[in-house]
Amino acid sequence: MKKIILLTIFLMPLIAQDVFLNKPFPKIQGISLSGDKVTFPDVLVGKPSVLAVAFRQKAQKCINTWADELLLKYGIDKSINYYEIPMLGGQYTMVRNWIDGGMRGGVPKPLHDYTVTYYGPLRSYFKSLDISSKGDCYMYVLNSEGIVVDRHNGYSTEKGLTEMFNLIDSLNE
Repeated sequence: MKKIILLTIFLMPLIAQDVFLNKPFPKIQGISLSGDKVTFPDVLVGKPSVLAVAFRQKAQKCINTWADELLLKYGIDKSINYYEIPMLGGQYTMVRNWIDGGMRGGVPKPLHDYTVTYYGPLRSYFKSLDISSKGDCYMYVLNSEGIVVDRHNGYSTEKGLTEMFNLIDSLNE
């Protein structure tokens, strides 16, 4: 009995990853900071993608540790798609213009097309994307068909960046 319990404890993290891996990225509709309507994963088809998803403003520092290196290596909208998706609950819809205006002031203008805010229910995304901490950032790597092939969360590490870049390079071959 103890062996079964121990085996279950060690296998649960692996089973939990099946929630989002090898499945299409869930449909998210939002508006970019430049004012365009964007639907994920529809906009991503054709090349590998990295999506930075966050639920709190403080997660931006976390995203930047990934994005700064990623954009330096791959650029914007060249060999990969890169988008940041701030996910805000529906209660913020009334102040959307104010929030998005603040983001426009803080996000470099070249990234306005690639920063897409979502305002609406969040619960289904917590489940389908296996979100365990709303304060963390989540970096999803998708293949050219919009299928999630990897995820990193938290601040970048040299190992995590190397793994992500090797995977992106293999998807571009």
